[in-house]
Amino acid sequence: MRTNIERFALAGIVVTWSWLSTAPVFAQAVAPANPGAPAGQGATLIPPSAAGASRTFTDRPQDEQALQALARAYAQAFDAANAGALGGLFTENAELIDEHGGRIQGRAGIENFLGTVFKERPGATITIVPASLRFLSPDVALEEGRTVVRTPGTSPPTSRHYTVTYVKQGDRWRYSVVREELEKAVTPHERLRELEWLVGDWMDESPDSLVHTSCRWTPDGNFLLRDFTIRVQGKPVMTVNERIGWDASRRQIVSWVFDSEGGHGTGCWSRGDNDWVIKSTGVLPDGRTASATHVLTRVNDHSARWASVERTVGDRIVPDHAEYLMVRRPPAAQGQ
Repeated sequence: MRTNIERFALAGIVVTWSWLSTAPVFAQAVAPANPGAPAGQGATLIPPSAAGASRTFTDRPQDEQALQALARAYAQAFDAANAGALGGLFTENAELIDEHGGRIQGRAGIENFLGTVFKERPGATITIVPASLRFLSPDVALEEGRTVVRTPGTSPPTSRHYTVTYVKQGDRWRYSVVREELEKAVTPHERLRELEWLVGDWMDESPDSLVHTSCRWTPDGNFLLRDFTIRVQGKPVMTVNERIGWDASRRQIVSWVFDSEGGHGTGCWSRGDNDWVIKSTGVLPDGRTASATHVLTRVNDHSARWASVERTVGDRIVPDHAEYLMVRRPPAAQGQ
């Protein structure tokens, strides 16, 4: 019985973490409690993750680490105003497209252009904030993100959106095409449009357990609200409330969750190839900390797959890999 309860609690809560301690709340719902149980500065590349923790966008962590190292080398060379070192990070026939649409062709041309930039903006430093990564083939990757360039004595910093095409030559990744655009004013609602498919009712059901998930926009359209209700043998045993929004300071979608037992947590969302990766951290009702990486994949308009990995409670690793399928509940017929 308890195994089924935990299974569907996992599937229903999706982006929270209250189940990480093997779901004691659900066990108490079907068994007597045990009163004797114990209670328990410089070059910058900012990974889009909770509390700065490392994360991966895809299932190719070694290549991702290589691309992160490449971005760190870029930032270090930029901060040192070393145009030659920067040029060495590009392919021979690379292309750089600036925010005005100007095109600089070839490694030598890029080195000359950057050398001019450093003369015009002495002491400039760069911060790189990747937001998404996709591998288009074994040797080609596409990344989007944001850069912030600061120059002493000038304000404010210049923020740009970038799109980078990486090419792997031999065993080394290099920049092939870099396009920069000045960031445009985008509303929080527009930032969340990619998750609009979550709106509606979803279910995950077994003979003795039911998880119902309902998602809707807030009246102002700037947040998505999700409510989770977990029932065991027809009786409600837990509810979870989640608010999903755009965090302008992190330049990332973030979720905040609260459960009916007093637990709470935060999830940082990043777009992958065909899914969303959510780095979640939180505090359980008994005070222990918990963390997990969740992967939410839209299978089609009527189903979504959810998986959870890298789970910890306190200093303990939770080894089980959880993966489930949630199905959209069709709208009720008129008159019902």
